[in-house]
Amino acid sequence: MSDQQNQEEGANGEQESPMENGHSPRPPLIPDELLNMVGASPPRFVTFEQLMTAADGMKNMTLAHEIAVNNDFELPKEQAPQNSLEKQVSETMRRAFWDAFQEKIERDPPDYSMALSMLEELKEVLVGILLPQQQRMKDQILEVLDMELIRQQIEQGAFNFDYYGNYVVDVMARLCAPARDEKIAEIRGIKEMVPKFKTIMETLQLMQRDMANFTIKQIRPYIQQNSIEYERKKFAAYLEAQRAVNINGLQYTQVWLKRNFENLRDGIQMQPNEGGASANPVFTPANIMTEAYLEVLEWPDPKNFPETLMMDQLRFMSMRDRLHTLGLITAVQLLTYSVAGPAVDGVEDLKLKLKEHVDVLLQDVAEKGIGPVLESVAIQVVKDVNDSLTSRSFPPMTGESQQTLRGQIKDLANRSNTVRKLMVTRLMGFMREGMSGKKMTSLRVPKGCSAVQQELAQVFGNFLRLTSHNRSVFGEYYAHIIEKLMKGGAEDQSPREGYTPEASGNLPPSSSQS
Repeated sequence: MSDQQNQEEGANGEQESPMENGHSPRPPLIPDELLNMVGASPPRFVTFEQLMTAADGMKNMTLAHEIAVNNDFELPKEQAPQNSLEKQVSETMRRAFWDAFQEKIERDPPDYSMALSMLEELKEVLVGILLPQQQRMKDQILEVLDMELIRQQIEQGAFNFDYYGNYVVDVMARLCAPARDEKIAEIRGIKEMVPKFKTIMETLQLMQRDMANFTIKQIRPYIQQNSIEYERKKFAAYLEAQRAVNINGLQYTQVWLKRNFENLRDGIQMQPNEGGASANPVFTPANIMTEAYLEVLEWPDPKNFPETLMMDQLRFMSMRDRLHTLGLITAVQLLTYSVAGPAVDGVEDLKLKLKEHVDVLLQDVAEKGIGPVLESVAIQVVKDVNDSLTSRSFPPMTGESQQTLRGQIKDLANRSNTVRKLMVTRLMGFMREGMSGKKMTSLRVPKGCSAVQQELAQVFGNFLRLTSHNRSVFGEYYAHIIEKLMKGGAEDQSPREGYTPEASGNLPPSSSQS
């Protein structure tokens, strides 16, 4: 078996169990971030702390990357799944806490120890969400919520909960977003101590998330300016940690690039030039990278993803699914206009209605499967065509034509269907032409795809932006691997010191840099 076959089987095949291959099982309590970083027998000089540091670096890198490439990113509300054990335990613990709080307040004399702790926590939270320029408000909060003074008031029986509760709510009203005004008004109407404290704490948690998301929005331009260099640095540290335990951190990236290198090389017809020698002007590193990126849009789910694309895997797979959905939509339209004939030629309203209805129905593919969904599509398409014909005083489709159209639409479930393959090929050709560096204004929408022009442009724009960022971060690794492949040498996993893709001439600057 060749080295290439061995490598590809390692990337795509099933892994042996630890007992079958003679290796020790993976050590317990290793976090998921380290699954590809821990070897069967790591050298003794590599400490667990070093591995954890590398994993933390990858977490930070992932967060910075998410903020940089996703303009809509924000911290979501942490919520356990409904009816989950985690949610049940959490709710039970919360109820027990507030029940204990209530029980202490109802004692004679009241026990305000938990109230004191709660006020101290509230003070810390309020101070924590202040902006640096709000020093005056910070000083006021520290002055009013003086824990020593409050403790003395409790001991002397002079504690006034309403005063402190109302003060906290007043501060929250000054700090919170307008969307929380209704919640603030609700708190003001609560008179009992425990319910008021409970609602204050719940609202402060929301305000903390609001402030965190506001901060992310404010620093996003700075992160976007510096994320490329930051991601390079963190990924280099990650590779070094893997190298220390004898793991190739670019194994699947090398397989991915080598496959596209060989596919492009083998698929090109060598043409003699004027001097009689063979020439291959399109076999360039830039074209290899273009084909490699485009392959992602047809990526089979079980296949191991390149390490350098892993942070964006869900985004790439979403683009892949969207592009193939557009392929199905345009295939349905092509069949419809072919079967229905001249009576519907040039009817734009029908074309847009078909796109809208088919797009909605195809959203159920993951749940119902492609076959049942296309049956529903076929029924809907026949109805839309007949409605269009009737509205323009044309006779509806004949029974034979309806049956033919339904059958052809159902046949689109087969990936090898000629019409489906044709439309996907046209869409991929548009993506390939766009990746070659042409301006959007000079790109021509493929034949039969005018109805999905806007959706196609959106997919391409997102894809180009993501691949440009990816090439800016990992371009030196790609250039080094491709350079080795073009020279016929073995690919090692890291470029030489000071090596840059631009300096090598192998890869053009990304559009984000140019």
